[in-house]
Amino acid sequence: MAQGVKMTYAGRLCRVAIFRGLTEAQLLRVEDVAFEEEFQKGDYIFRQGEPVEWLHIVLRGRVKLLRHAPTGAATIIEIYSVGDDLDAAALIEGGPCPASARALSDGVVMKISAQNFKKMLAEWPVVANNVMQELGARYRELMENLSSLAVYNVESRFCKVMANLAKRFGIVGDCRGVILDLALTRQDLADITGTTLETTIRTLNRLRGNGLILWEGKRFFIPDVKALESLTAA
Repeated sequence: MAQGVKMTYAGRLCRVAIFRGLTEAQLLRVEDVAFEEEFQKGDYIFRQGEPVEWLHIVLRGRVKLLRHAPTGAATIIEIYSVGDDLDAAALIEGGPCPASARALSDGVVMKISAQNFKKMLAEWPVVANNVMQELGARYRELMENLSSLAVYNVESRFCKVMANLAKRFGIVGDCRGVILDLALTRQDLADITGTTLETTIRTLNRLRGNGLILWEGKRFFIPDVKALESLTAA
């Protein structure tokens, strides 16, 4: 990762979820203690087990959060984009990083020291409230994901994941439909859906045969997101 540089205020802080509702004067105070750090695709922003010394917020690009098992295998927990914080919960809890953050694309993170972030939580109730809302939303999503592992079959889980990714990160493209360009490998998709690589490949081929998902390399095209979602309820 490129060395941190002082952040310049250009309205980008307004896009950060945990800073919603702050005044311009307060945002300028955030700027005073914040640094930007560039990363390249494949870089680790932080690693599981390291002490949590900084709050990281994505300003540009996309980042995947990985949980490593003792065997060395990694599971994708979540994918984050512009405005998302990567480690507020771990910083508040005070333990080591429970997961690793690795870049899916080139981009930039904003860094705020743990000390300064805790000071913001104490002084600005709106930030504390925003953080609680974000953590609550992520907890709800985690519960839904755990439930889907028990309730849905593999194809339904896969359709649910792809439809959700398309709604969050998809770009309206050409006649082939919504473009999902996250540079995810087949193994990444297997990890997200909680299945094997072989099953993921078979599921993708079956969905392509039904015209529900197309792809070129790691770029996916979804002609009809609602049709894909309908298989989740089937």
